[in-house]
Amino acid sequence: MIRYLCIVLIFSVFFLLSDCQKSEHKFDLLIQNGFIVDGSGNPWYKADIGIKDSMIVHIGCIDSSKSRTKINAQGLFITPGFIDVHTHADRKIADNPDVINYLQQGVTTVVGGNCGGFQYPLKELFSKLEKSGHAVNFASLIGHNTIRKEVMGKEDRAPSVSELEEMKKLVRGEMLSGAVGFSTGLAYVPGRFSETNEIIELVKMIQPYQGVYATHLRNQGLKIKESIEEAVRIGREAGTAVQISHIKLAAEGVWGKYELITEPIRKARAEGLEVYMDQYPYTATSSGFGSSFPGWAAAGGREAFNKRLEDPEKHAKIKKALIKKRLVSEKGINRLETIYVSYNKNHKEYEGKNLAQILDLSGRERNISNAADLIIEMQKTDSPRGIFFQMTDEDVSELMKVPYNMIASDGKIEILDVEVPHPRAYGTFPRVLAKYVIEDKILRLPDAVRKMSALPAQAMKFHKRGILKPGMYADIVIFDKDKIKDTAAFSRPHQYPQGINWVIVNGMPALHSGKLVNRNAGKILYGAGREADK
Repeated sequence: MIRYLCIVLIFSVFFLLSDCQKSEHKFDLLIQNGFIVDGSGNPWYKADIGIKDSMIVHIGCIDSSKSRTKINAQGLFITPGFIDVHTHADRKIADNPDVINYLQQGVTTVVGGNCGGFQYPLKELFSKLEKSGHAVNFASLIGHNTIRKEVMGKEDRAPSVSELEEMKKLVRGEMLSGAVGFSTGLAYVPGRFSETNEIIELVKMIQPYQGVYATHLRNQGLKIKESIEEAVRIGREAGTAVQISHIKLAAEGVWGKYELITEPIRKARAEGLEVYMDQYPYTATSSGFGSSFPGWAAAGGREAFNKRLEDPEKHAKIKKALIKKRLVSEKGINRLETIYVSYNKNHKEYEGKNLAQILDLSGRERNISNAADLIIEMQKTDSPRGIFFQMTDEDVSELMKVPYNMIASDGKIEILDVEVPHPRAYGTFPRVLAKYVIEDKILRLPDAVRKMSALPAQAMKFHKRGILKPGMYADIVIFDKDKIKDTAAFSRPHQYPQGINWVIVNGMPALHSGKLVNRNAGKILYGAGREADK
């Protein structure tokens, strides 16, 4: 028996050593001894990864002499780089190409231009980034609100025939510049003034170039089902895939009613329509306070809004609508304590405080009427942004289990200690691993990684990314599963996560143990329209 085991052992070692010699490649970078979670949803396995130029060329047992540069990932997990399909990184990336708050999370690709707003024209932004370099891969959608403002301003009406044609022309031009799709922000001005047919006609312009339609729905609360049905109709009639942004049940009256989301999408997918969702792992939203007001009040911009407030009757009507939408709770929740100011142009002392605390600061009684007056005052002059706690932990966990739902931050590039932003811009991806995989066991690790890599790559048509296998781009994260942790909190959001050892972008180490080591590793991921224009 002992002799038999010795023979087996000898042959096993022989075959392992033989396998290590199979690759004839010389590698630029070799990652050894790690547990590979490849992004497909399959369980981990142990192997080495050989990288040449920007590509993975071999996975297996690789002789260490094949590469001068080596990373020992002993005891660590190796996954595809995380792809964040819903960011607003386009707003600051030209001035902050390190994109450090995303790189620190293991994000190797960010998609900007969401919620209907983008940097127009994209050709100029892409040109700047090509010259300056940037640390992560970057792609952008075309924002409907930006296009509409270019042609119609902030008017509350349907476009004329000539205006619609002009918008279609601009959308097509941006697709030829390299956009990957089209986004709407139907809760914001001026997108909220558009009818479904307008959106359909514009989305048709992205269809020849494999563009994706991404939408911030008209309503994420009591009318969420109807809003999803509208998004599905747009995708169906325009012939495009649909990406539903930052999915949530954001009103007390729909908490726990997951079928309002999953049923219309189930029907659409049964028809053969490609419909996806994304989600951030928090119970609070964040946006400007402008969406808290009725559309008619916000039409025409700030000057028109302020003019309406001078009319006592309109002022009272605006205040009543604001109270109903933001400050009244069916469940007795004190909304003054669940709404925080994250940014205020003229009153920095408000940032990081809730409405109740700000009323105290200004010497006013804590009540709904005074809170409404405070919001109106800020909106008149301060361009305020807020954080609104309006979801439940149970809903966040249940929606995360949906197989076509991916992880995305809805964050932007943040500068340390500037404003008091939502922590999602610092902690989204590590939080999913630490809380929803390891602590709460809502997801298996392979499923969570798929939701952060292969699934978003599939949804956004990013070819050769999102999975670790030969022939794919080497976007890679190496982390310690026992140490991975998000440290950003609502009270102290400017905190980088822990446990991420390496972030590799296009085959080049970009981050090591929290330190930026290459600020030029990223590429612009152009849409198919750019190739069609050559």
